[in-house]
Amino acid sequence: MKFASLYPSMPKLLIIFFALLISRTLIAQEVPLPPDLRQYNLTQYNSSLLNPVFTLDRNNPQSLSLWTRWQWQQIDTDPTTVFVNYTHRLKGNAAFGVGFLQQNTGVFLQTGGVLNYAYELNFNQDFQISLGVNLFGFQQELADNSFQQGPGLPILDDGPSFILQAAPGIRIGYKNFGLGFVGENVLDYNITAGEKNNGSNDKIFIGHASYQFPITDAGKLEGAYFRPMLYVKTIPNLDTQFGINALFSNKKYWLQAGYNNFYGLSGGVGGTLFKKLSLGVLIEIADSSELIGKEPTFEIVTSYQFAVPASRDNISELDEEETETLEPDEKEEEIVQEEDTEIVKEKKLSRKERKAFALAQEKKTQDSLELVIRTRDSLAVAKSKAVAAENELRLIELQRKKDSLETVAKEKEAATKELTAEELPKKGERFEEAVLTEDIRPGFYLIVNVFGTKTYYNSFMKSLNEKGLDPKSFYRTQNKYNYVYLERYDSMQEARKARDSKYFGKYPEPIWIFRVKAE
Repeated sequence: MKFASLYPSMPKLLIIFFALLISRTLIAQEVPLPPDLRQYNLTQYNSSLLNPVFTLDRNNPQSLSLWTRWQWQQIDTDPTTVFVNYTHRLKGNAAFGVGFLQQNTGVFLQTGGVLNYAYELNFNQDFQISLGVNLFGFQQELADNSFQQGPGLPILDDGPSFILQAAPGIRIGYKNFGLGFVGENVLDYNITAGEKNNGSNDKIFIGHASYQFPITDAGKLEGAYFRPMLYVKTIPNLDTQFGINALFSNKKYWLQAGYNNFYGLSGGVGGTLFKKLSLGVLIEIADSSELIGKEPTFEIVTSYQFAVPASRDNISELDEEETETLEPDEKEEEIVQEEDTEIVKEKKLSRKERKAFALAQEKKTQDSLELVIRTRDSLAVAKSKAVAAENELRLIELQRKKDSLETVAKEKEAATKELTAEELPKKGERFEEAVLTEDIRPGFYLIVNVFGTKTYYNSFMKSLNEKGLDPKSFYRTQNKYNYVYLERYDSMQEARKARDSKYFGKYPEPIWIFRVKAE
């Protein structure tokens, strides 16, 4: 009797068993997304998500950018990523960013914000070290909780959790070469649960190396460059990812291509409109055996630049003095004497009347002659004054040229002679000297910064102008760097005095001396 009562439930139990088996099999066949950020294609904008130090240059401060990624184009619940980010250049060598990030891994939906800060240390014109950090704060919940208790799916006992993550990064730059390292989740803390979100071994690390090849051709390729980058990413419990991406960029458009051993091949194109609005699209095609059948992945990026970078390849300061000499126009005035043409009928005039008429005519002629003489004398005086003024200007010009030649001779003598014992650099004093091939005035320059990219240069010059300073610069074709300086001096003593006084209290940041020697 007992057995008979249980018999009707047996088919139901079998159906449930096979359903669970089939669901587990389907889940096992689905390739899960890695838990890391899918940011390896970000080369032109929003690349601070890859390494926080990239906000200094690659994000083109200051700008507002949007990046959206649709992963594999699944029919339902596409794994997507949305990142909106604003970056801003600070005074000096720093930049910051603030953004909104949402990532759907197919299992978790992570929604929150990102704070970014980066600072660059310049040791000389060739060597720099950049440090930065991304601070993430986001709510994590199941992307699809309709089957939360099903087999193979995670279970969130306490519902959504608020996660705090920190991703520090570093980049070492030598000339156009850059080597970087990032810990994507060095700090990973679940504030809701009051404990670490992952174990100490569940850390994601990224290493990358790049080299930027500037293209010096003028015309349409002015300011263009080509930058390939290799990267390696270690992900806990998954195979190590490695790949390459390459970017060609100029003022009007950019092209990029890449390969990732897990996600596959990618290619993208973008352009800039009105020098401020940029639009781009990228397609990624999965080619690995475990991703067979996956649809292509699409990315769209838009960016609005609030400051338009000025073009820069060869920037130099030209000091010109223009003297405008005005020569008076000399016009000779012709005085026409009008004589009376009255017909005097002597017959009708008395002798007394004829005598009065003759005297009047004589007086009129005499007055006309005096007027002509006075006019000629005035013209002669004016001409004499003009000649004297012209001679005086010539003497002033000759004296100026003489003084200029003497100054040039003194500068050349000072620029070619060796430094005395008192002028020699002291221990720890930053000083450089070189004979430059460019037409740069010899002397001692107060250098405040050196730049190899136009973005840094333009932003720094703007910040100095805003402080009320009058910065200048010269360009060295040997190393392709711009040297920004505050003033030029003829002697080491004058330069030291200005440097030690922080440019007479006007510039508190570091200053060093660069001497340009004459050949």
